[in-house]
Amino acid sequence: MIGAIKKHKRIVAAVVILILTAVIELVCNLPAIRGGYDNLDLTKYITVEKEGNKEKYVISYSSSQKFYIKELKLSGSFPKEYSYTIKTKEYNSFDKESEEYYSDTVNSWFSDFYTNLNKKVTSIEITLNKVEDAELTAVSCSNRFEVNNYRVLFFLVAFSLLYCLLFEKKIYKKLEWLFVVYALIFGLLLIFYAQPVKNSWDEQIHFGNAYSLAFGRNVEWTEAAELTKNGETVTCNTKAEFAELRAYLNEKNDTVVYTEQKESLIPAYSSLAYIPQAIFINIASILKTSFSVLYALGKIGNLLIYILVMFWAIKLAKRKKLFLIFVALMPTPLFLAASYTYDTIVFSFITLACVLWANELYNESINIRKIIGMVLLFAIGCFSKAVYIPMILIMLILPIASTQKKKDKIIVWTMILCITCLVMLTFVLPTLTSTMAGDLSFGGDSRGGATSVVGQLVSMVKHPMASIKLMVKSIFELDNFRNLGYPEADNYFFGNLMFLNFANLGILTDKWSCVIIVLAGMLLLTPDQQNIRYERKLSIMDKIIIAIAVIGTIGFIWLALYLSFTPVGETHISGVQARYYLPLLYLGALIFNGKRISLKCDYCKLSRATFVISCCLGAIMIYQCKLIGRFF
Repeated sequence: MIGAIKKHKRIVAAVVILILTAVIELVCNLPAIRGGYDNLDLTKYITVEKEGNKEKYVISYSSSQKFYIKELKLSGSFPKEYSYTIKTKEYNSFDKESEEYYSDTVNSWFSDFYTNLNKKVTSIEITLNKVEDAELTAVSCSNRFEVNNYRVLFFLVAFSLLYCLLFEKKIYKKLEWLFVVYALIFGLLLIFYAQPVKNSWDEQIHFGNAYSLAFGRNVEWTEAAELTKNGETVTCNTKAEFAELRAYLNEKNDTVVYTEQKESLIPAYSSLAYIPQAIFINIASILKTSFSVLYALGKIGNLLIYILVMFWAIKLAKRKKLFLIFVALMPTPLFLAASYTYDTIVFSFITLACVLWANELYNESINIRKIIGMVLLFAIGCFSKAVYIPMILIMLILPIASTQKKKDKIIVWTMILCITCLVMLTFVLPTLTSTMAGDLSFGGDSRGGATSVVGQLVSMVKHPMASIKLMVKSIFELDNFRNLGYPEADNYFFGNLMFLNFANLGILTDKWSCVIIVLAGMLLLTPDQQNIRYERKLSIMDKIIIAIAVIGTIGFIWLALYLSFTPVGETHISGVQARYYLPLLYLGALIFNGKRISLKCDYCKLSRATFVISCCLGAIMIYQCKLIGRFF
């Protein structure tokens, strides 16, 4: 029997996965199986009550018997988005009674609005303000049996990935290809669940930049693209509402509201990171897809470039390969890769440059082409965020600084100096010229606020000691990572903010930081699989240069956020987030060379643990942040 199972383990696994998924779906539909009903019409219970000078709709219904409400539905027309409240007298699984309150919204885009309640109740009361031009026409609730395709897909993918990672040993022979498969599956799942709404940080702004870059001199902005760029999409929290949203935006994609005329077809240096997203948006436009498909394809372009660059980083890495895989597989980097952003280009290209640098660090003979490649990778990674350019200083440590021919050294260092200066000038020169011209309106947060780069710079020059004190205090005060704009973020460990963070969709709680710390610690202290010969030791000057590069980059990050995103004269620095440190992680990991403290672990088992734990954390994040409260 056991032999037969082993022989046909993949067939057995497929059957078990299907059964488990079916059982979960049945359990989730258990209230509908026990006492389901298709529709309970509450329209006749709609009343209009006066409260001072205002009127409000009140729908009140009670029953002598407990009944289960899976979904609540309101129908009507409203001039804009309004909130309504739901008061229930409900019972938990122990039949304990409690009075609970919920809220949801109606809007001008749809005619039907849904709330996933999933509660056993004896009474329900819905209250909605009655404003001018607003009309509530129908209210109903249901407890029908329904197979949730979003949930089915999630568990099929999650169980299948876990099976492969736990029981298929052959897949660990080529870790870089395993990364590609996992990242592609996980990333596509994130894109599928994202829907055409803002999910990541400032995603509407990044989408607008990518959309503008996707076309020629004349960019036709459809109503759907314009609404998305401005972040004006309505609130949705059920699969029915997301279906309505897709249909609405697809319809509005046929209407061109205005045409943008670009001065040049050559993209600005800061827009180069959007090229992969723009290419796929253009492909979608050529294929005349719907807007929701176009929006998803742009994200796929970003995901594919992330997978491609990190594939080569993992494949080429000779040191700390598993730690690199661990960082690349974490939910937040993959979430960024499956979103509209330039952070993915910054992180992946700088990381690949650091991998090549680490490989060449101990070589006596240096390939000039590799040096050129490293410098170009640093440059591409810094085009959108020039604050990382101090990292290029680590090139000074390479043996070429002391062993190569004078002609080669002159060529290489001239190139490094030129690229560094060009990248620095992209953000230093405009600031200096505006400062000299007295233009206090230059720079600042494009989203608004009392911010000004020139104004802040003038303030810092007037108060040098206060500025230095603020910078040092902020950098070493890890609490500042939590300034995400809402009080709940003050309770999160910065490691969770860096690795287990889905922006507005949610963050995993601090208890999961234990998993991150333990696994990261093991990966840092476990010797590399390859036997690296440390013939060349880092001198004190080498270590000083690395320290200057890292500290300088960190300082630039905080300075840039103070200049651009913090109101002038404030005694705090706004906008700095833990994810900005992602490009520094691999470089920092190289410090742990395992000479004095090391762990002896089976490399294959540690590889499996890395992928399995990453998969579990990713699945938990998708379930809690993407599915719960949105699709069921």
